[in-house]
Amino acid sequence: MKKTILTIATGKKYYIDLACNLAMSFLMWNDNATINFILITDQVEYVPWNLRNKVILKEIRQGELGEGFSPKLQMDKFGCPGQNLFIDSDCLVYGNLEPVFDYFKGHDVSVVGYNRTEGKDIGFCKDIATVMTNAGINYFPLLCGSVYYFEKGEPAAEIFAHARSLLKSYEKIGLVPLRGKENEEPLIAISMAKFNQQPVNDTGMIKADRMFYEYLKANVIKGKARLWNSKNIPVPEYSKLMQASPLIVHFNAGYAESFEYESEVIRLKKVLLENHSIVIANLFAFVISIFPGKTSTMLKNVFRPIYRAFFGYQKIQLSKRL
Repeated sequence: MKKTILTIATGKKYYIDLACNLAMSFLMWNDNATINFILITDQVEYVPWNLRNKVILKEIRQGELGEGFSPKLQMDKFGCPGQNLFIDSDCLVYGNLEPVFDYFKGHDVSVVGYNRTEGKDIGFCKDIATVMTNAGINYFPLLCGSVYYFEKGEPAAEIFAHARSLLKSYEKIGLVPLRGKENEEPLIAISMAKFNQQPVNDTGMIKADRMFYEYLKANVIKGKARLWNSKNIPVPEYSKLMQASPLIVHFNAGYAESFEYESEVIRLKKVLLENHSIVIANLFAFVISIFPGKTSTMLKNVFRPIYRAFFGYQKIQLSKRL
């Protein structure tokens, strides 16, 4: 079956830059003649010239897919015949993705997650049982939607169409907005359950979401990523794993603005766009990002109590995503 990667980046240049970083990490480990990479954007001018001939660009009009997270509900419209894997733009790829397609194969629509029938203030639901009653479903697939899988065809089209139809009744169903917008995750979860679609087990092979782990050790040009938690912190609801070595790392929340992510981007640009050696790329990443980042983090941890004692808490800075 034909294999395709999809990502959507619209609006701010910030998101197009993230998508280009994702594309570079994909190209580091995957043959674009075997797996298509489609970047859907309304800002083609921000895609570097030396990247444009290596990915498929689908240009759309500004606002064509809506705002916030709702554009992801239309991913099926851009899918190709065969297997499609949607990856959020704030992810990076750490290896060949063939095993991911093999793991999902045979599902009309699927995600990494597990089914829940109860729980409060989780999965963007005030109460999962209430949402199930309001939506007319028997289970709720709990997921963190950084990676979605679908096989092009009528079943997937019906599932995404149903998810889109729920947008107008988002809060009436009992769902909680994210940053003031309707989030696609619970809508896709509800629609999956409506059409009896099942999530796949989280083995730590496919993807890991940075915010669910205490530590990360990674090097994108070596194809290595390991995330883990100490035994002193609870395992989050979304993941049952204490550690993961995934092919895809999701730098969600503010982690795409961390030195961990920045250092990976430096490595990718030095190797793929500037044709430097891996040794030079690692050196630049260490000098420009890793050493200053770790030093800053250490100093903040040491002096934060003193600063707060004299000056109080700092004002929270707005995310670049807003």
